[in-house]
Amino acid sequence: MSRADPMAPGVIRFALADSIAFLNANDWDGVSARSGLYLSRRFLGLLEQHRPGNLAIHYALAYAEDRPVAAIVAQSLDIRLADLSSRRIQGTGPGLWRSLEKATAHSITRVHKRYLLFEALHSGARLDQAGQAADEPGRWPGVASSLGRRWHGLLKAAGYAAELPVAWLHQRLMVCGNFLSTGPHGVAFAEGEDPARLWPVVEAALNRIRRSSQLFGDSDLIMIKDLTGDQKEAAAALRRFHFRRFETEPNMILRFARGWRSFDDYLGEMRSEYRVRIRKTVRELAAAGIVLERLGPEAVKARAPEIYQLYLQVHERQKLRLVTIRPQWIPALAACFGDDFRTVIARPKHASKVLGFVNVMRDGSGAHGLYIGFDKAVAMRGIPLYLGLVYAAVEQALAMGAEHMSLGRTALGPKAQIGAKAQTMYSYLRHRNSAFNLAVPPILALLPKPAEPPERHPFKSGASA
Repeated sequence: MSRADPMAPGVIRFALADSIAFLNANDWDGVSARSGLYLSRRFLGLLEQHRPGNLAIHYALAYAEDRPVAAIVAQSLDIRLADLSSRRIQGTGPGLWRSLEKATAHSITRVHKRYLLFEALHSGARLDQAGQAADEPGRWPGVASSLGRRWHGLLKAAGYAAELPVAWLHQRLMVCGNFLSTGPHGVAFAEGEDPARLWPVVEAALNRIRRSSQLFGDSDLIMIKDLTGDQKEAAAALRRFHFRRFETEPNMILRFARGWRSFDDYLGEMRSEYRVRIRKTVRELAAAGIVLERLGPEAVKARAPEIYQLYLQVHERQKLRLVTIRPQWIPALAACFGDDFRTVIARPKHASKVLGFVNVMRDGSGAHGLYIGFDKAVAMRGIPLYLGLVYAAVEQALAMGAEHMSLGRTALGPKAQIGAKAQTMYSYLRHRNSAFNLAVPPILALLPKPAEPPERHPFKSGASA
């Protein structure tokens, strides 16, 4: 008798938990050791203590023959249109649903063709030129009629809803990943395991998490967030489970050449026109009486209210804001990670008022720039607060010895000017109801195409890594 496949659905076993503390610590650490800070128990435990109020966190450890092979982190929340930018809400109306109805006709046509092929293969029926089964009375008309009535009813209800104030309509979304970060931070595979064989295990874990999390509400949509080309094995496996891939805004990655240890090293390898532009910005900040100052954890805690208000000034202008951090989240990171988490503020030279801030967090050989905020009124006077803070973040990453730095999805142009390159990001979406999942492709087709940063080459030939 042949030995059972250790990755077969009936052989894989799961440990599910709603707190990282409830799982076997050694098993989690063994699987996630190579996957970075965002999947570490230290970070996840801290996030549980300071998570946004609308967010629930779920975990799974997958075992094959009693050895841990995969660790999965999922987050779920209610999405309300009130949580989105008003610019998004203004575009919602009956016209969107008419476009959706038209686009979905293609999905129903594809289902029809697959149904006829299935009938022909399993019954030996012949298909005529019109695509009908010649030897079958045909059950498709009944199927199509039922599906059409349901879909028409859904669109009609949605059209009515679009004509009403829609700010409080919501869906439950579960995401494999992290709403508070950019990157593939939802899955870790044990060293030596084949990711192509384990992505179906991830899908099974997400289904179990969804079914077990009724306490937080039934999740209608499941998304796997921020995969890159490095996770190419995921595409085929997730397509098999009817996930639909869509491209999101890119993550801007700045890579440092070997030997760069300071901001001066970095500037020294830039082409003159780019270097002059950066130094001009630094002079403008100094002429405006603005200084940049690094804060220790206690000072971050003391200035938390000011920092949080500046965070909100930037956060509330974003196109999409599904989660909002708590006021004590940044101080908690500073206290927990010490020298691996650095906060730089901008303030007047002879005053203590905070005009802007930025954070940098070390993650293995890299670093993340995160949670930038600044006084919009001051910036409107022509004072380059944002650029000054970005340069300060780069300087801190270099001082940490980072080999590369993640700068996030926003302000693609300014980040390209300092040498960052776009990393294409993909997410995968599926509705739990197979009939409603037909609507996912046309909905995704209505999304705007992700922005592309301008092509820039600020470094001398061969200078950047």
